[in-house]
Amino acid sequence: MNRPQTRNRLTFFAIACLALSPPLVRAIDDDTEVGDLHGGLVVQLGAENTETAALLSKTGRYLVHVLDPDSDRAAKARESLKADGVYGLASAEALANPAQLPYSENVVNAVMVQSLGKIPLPEILRVLTPRGRVVVPHGASGSAQELMTAGFDSIARQGDAIVARKPWPENMDTWSHPRHGADGNAVSRDTAVGPPERVRWVASAMAEVEGLVTEGGRNFYGGVLARDSFNGLRLWHRDLQKGEVNDPAFNLPALSYDRARPIASDKYLFAVAQGKLVALEAATGEIVRTYEGIGEPDEIIHHHDVVIASDPTQVRAFSTETAEELWHIEAGDPRNLAANSETVTLIRGRPKRGEKSEAVAVDLYSGEIKWKRSDYPWLDQVFRVVMHGDQAAYEVSSLSDHDAGNGLHLLSAETGNLAWELDFAPGMNHKRQARAMFTDDDLWILHGGKVNTADKENTKRELIEVSALDPKTGQTKATHPAGLAHCFPPVATTKYVFAGVLDMTDMETGDTIANRITKANCSRENGWVPANGLIYTTPKHCTCWPMLRGFVAMAPASPESDYPASRPVGEIEFPVRKGPASPDPAAPETAAGDWPTYRGDQWRSGSSAGDGPKSLAQQWSLSLAQPDSLPGGPILFDWAENPFVKGPVSAPVIAGGLAYVAKSDAHEVVAIDATSGEKIWSFTARGRVDTPPTIHRGLALFGCHAGYVYALRADTGELVWECRAAPVDERIVAYGQVESPWPVPGSVLVNNDTAHFVAGRQELADGGVLVFAVDPMTGEKRWVHRLNDIPQKADPTGQNPYEGFYENSGLEFDPVDILHVEGDGLAMSRWIFSADGKNVDVDKWNAFAKLDTGGGEVWVPRGSWTYGARHQDRFRGEAPRRPLVVFRDG
Repeated sequence: MNRPQTRNRLTFFAIACLALSPPLVRAIDDDTEVGDLHGGLVVQLGAENTETAALLSKTGRYLVHVLDPDSDRAAKARESLKADGVYGLASAEALANPAQLPYSENVVNAVMVQSLGKIPLPEILRVLTPRGRVVVPHGASGSAQELMTAGFDSIARQGDAIVARKPWPENMDTWSHPRHGADGNAVSRDTAVGPPERVRWVASAMAEVEGLVTEGGRNFYGGVLARDSFNGLRLWHRDLQKGEVNDPAFNLPALSYDRARPIASDKYLFAVAQGKLVALEAATGEIVRTYEGIGEPDEIIHHHDVVIASDPTQVRAFSTETAEELWHIEAGDPRNLAANSETVTLIRGRPKRGEKSEAVAVDLYSGEIKWKRSDYPWLDQVFRVVMHGDQAAYEVSSLSDHDAGNGLHLLSAETGNLAWELDFAPGMNHKRQARAMFTDDDLWILHGGKVNTADKENTKRELIEVSALDPKTGQTKATHPAGLAHCFPPVATTKYVFAGVLDMTDMETGDTIANRITKANCSRENGWVPANGLIYTTPKHCTCWPMLRGFVAMAPASPESDYPASRPVGEIEFPVRKGPASPDPAAPETAAGDWPTYRGDQWRSGSSAGDGPKSLAQQWSLSLAQPDSLPGGPILFDWAENPFVKGPVSAPVIAGGLAYVAKSDAHEVVAIDATSGEKIWSFTARGRVDTPPTIHRGLALFGCHAGYVYALRADTGELVWECRAAPVDERIVAYGQVESPWPVPGSVLVNNDTAHFVAGRQELADGGVLVFAVDPMTGEKRWVHRLNDIPQKADPTGQNPYEGFYENSGLEFDPVDILHVEGDGLAMSRWIFSADGKNVDVDKWNAFAKLDTGGGEVWVPRGSWTYGARHQDRFRGEAPRRPLVVFRDG
């Protein structure tokens, strides 16, 4: 997996040619010049030839999804990709709707057209990421004029193909610095960002991390991991202090608050690597330039093609492209770099050595001093500086739980003269910061929470609010309610202020919108990042409520006016497609000694009441997966960190003389003769199958992460029925593969001749989590229940600052889980359903379930018998808090 990234790269010209002429694959030299696509999601329309798909996936940097309206061609493509040993990195599927692509908007990096079929060009434009490319055979439907009419630009003839690009939307902004830009103003101009309603992508990490910048369609985390901004696919990783690109032993390093944080541009990531200021190629992670003459930097900013860095004794400015020094200033402990227009501000001086702190403004290109001031007594306490127009806001912050010692001081950026100043209590719980957020005509602050904290007897809590101030005078223009204070400072767009757990205050109306799909990470810079039309969060250790965990990108409501997932459940179609086979009417019930479902029984006990063997000896072995044969590359690291998949082959179930396992990342279910180890049959689903099937009356029942549920003949593997449990046939990227926003766990629960399964990721996302009851023989729906809320505190008076805060003990409370039997009904984590689906209760405070497996009752910690640990540890190496357990009453 540790391969130099300068090898095996494909230019878009090569991709264009390969899509049309597979023999050209063999003519591509390993040293082909770098193009503008170095990894990501590639969709191939038409499945007649998969040579290009296999080639791309073998780099380990591309995830390829082959689509064809013809099911036979799709099936042949699957077999071809399996023979190439790349299935999972490349997969093939029959289009359910020949005129529509099954993806969310802005998620596909490139579309290679072999056969356009009935897919209209605007539909391709919809699913492509900004700057994503489409490659169309010359002469096919999709001429240059048609591409231009559809909205593409940069249209060019390349070989036998036409290549066109999706333009970057004018309403999308990036976030290149920890506080948005070099000016330190934590306000995005992204008007495509809105209240989060959908999950766009998710990836896992089993340790907490904070720190994110994004530019050019790439996100950079910690120190440092690169992901695609729009689908989350891992592009590369590199430990800046010691590692090579895509080092197999990589653990994402935490960022220090005392050292410079990475800064992004369209082409480069500026960072400190082994003590040196460097520019890494943003697409690959390779170091392409070193900036000499500066020690290990404490701060870096990048503005107008100038890189500015400080170490403990100086500030230096360099040309981005040539690394030529433009100017330098000798300074003791320079800090709080900010730049706007053609001015750079900083503070210098070491008070601990008796030096006065001095605010300085210099010319961006020459370093010539414009002004300097040392007469302000608060300069020693400045935490950050924000520049906006002709003003500079100096933020004095306590960085503690106390309200005192926080305020803003507004200076002229042209003269350094004081305009106004204001002391206030920042609306945060911990590490409080007096943050200034400038929009065009206003300066916004977040204030409230605990006040008079130095006097415990008189400490009180004020409502948390946001206020718009006149930036010239400091006078309050408007005040609105804000979300619950937390341990990260606010950020904003030009429309919303983000505060609290995941609360947004509309600047114009004053409305507060909260949809707590997940929670922001504790950070001094940003808990959320609103950019690229999305809201990003990083992994956090919290188990406060059933939140979505990991690296998460959230999108606003669907642009479709009648989005099916938003309809009442009774109005959503969950189509069932009959297969060529029929259930065996003579199929017996599973025997007492069988193990017919994941973890053995409907309680998921992991135990058996029968006698086990007196001794153990190997009877046979069968090799089903060779993970080492898969190509090295960054995507497979995300597979390894997937919290829902435990290795290339799942645990088995056994019934009727056959053993069944799932090859999860290969989307495959395999049946094996339990006595001889002979492989009997295999079946490939539309997506990941995380756990083995449930065997019931001659059927093998299982779900997949593409949002579908299957019933196969348990003896032959033939399809009996397939049900789409997802409200929409739509895909995003999750844990390094194409998945539905409504994945279905592999293990279906069968109880009282009814099959139950769930579809979804989190109750507040994508319309909620759906719980199904169907006839196992036919797939016919008996009932569907939607979970679309979580326990939260209510406040009818409107005066409680804790309104909307979670009302539960978060441990052992997960947004989705495998169903199990509990009492006369069934349960998923802490949601408990009656057998008819009419009554739903939430066990808010009890982290244990009381289960009767036939011999009495036993108390079992909820969640510990299903997938296992699914939250982030706060500290690396921390012992897992939720190992799997087994139990049996009596």
